[in-house]
Amino acid sequence: MLTFDFNRININPEGTMLDLGCGEGRHIFGVMEKFPDLKCIGLDPHIESLDKAFEGLKFLESISNTKTSFLSGSAYSLPFCDDSFDLVVCSEVLEHLHDYKDAIKEINRVLKPGGQFLASVPAEFPEKICWLLSEAYQNQPGGHLRIFKKNELIKEIAEHNFSFESSQRFHSIHSAYWWLRCLFWKSQESNIIIKGYKKILERHILKKPFFLDSIDKFFNPILGKSIAFYFVKK
Repeated sequence: MLTFDFNRININPEGTMLDLGCGEGRHIFGVMEKFPDLKCIGLDPHIESLDKAFEGLKFLESISNTKTSFLSGSAYSLPFCDDSFDLVVCSEVLEHLHDYKDAIKEINRVLKPGGQFLASVPAEFPEKICWLLSEAYQNQPGGHLRIFKKNELIKEIAEHNFSFESSQRFHSIHSAYWWLRCLFWKSQESNIIIKGYKKILERHILKKPFFLDSIDKFFNPILGKSIAFYFVKK
């Protein structure tokens, strides 16, 4: 489930990419479909997620012409030289970080001039509904520390030597799913409605049926759960 449209970016197809907060590596898998010669590195502090990412390396080898690496590390101190990457992806990470501006500084440091920075965070309106419906959603360990306002985040990132290009919303049909989970937080694992909705989402992710995909894209501008930003380093 990607939160960026890699058809929007224009980078060296034989360059290097950093997926910061890569989790299980979903955006590396996604970018490889368009740029099979891109050298990718995924970095995440959570060993369990990296273990699952390593499990997918054999599949990556079947779609990639280069080697992919997964590393454990911190967004506040990236273990790379200045101007190392043509593309940095940071999806659904900044809202978890206490000092997210320090992470943006590090991203600017390791990104080449003219390189692209793709960031995504939970969109303001759907996230506000989640916070209103459930205090437990707000307070879960490792959860979201803040709700970003679109224009304020654009300004903050731009202040770190980036030019804003565009933004877009994704995953509108996921918003209602999370609202339901927040509404029935204590019983979410056994709730029949949530279980049924989850099956619909899984079908959309795996098979992209035209009807569900059309609904998702139609409501994305208003209800998209995630908002993606496209920046270029000056």
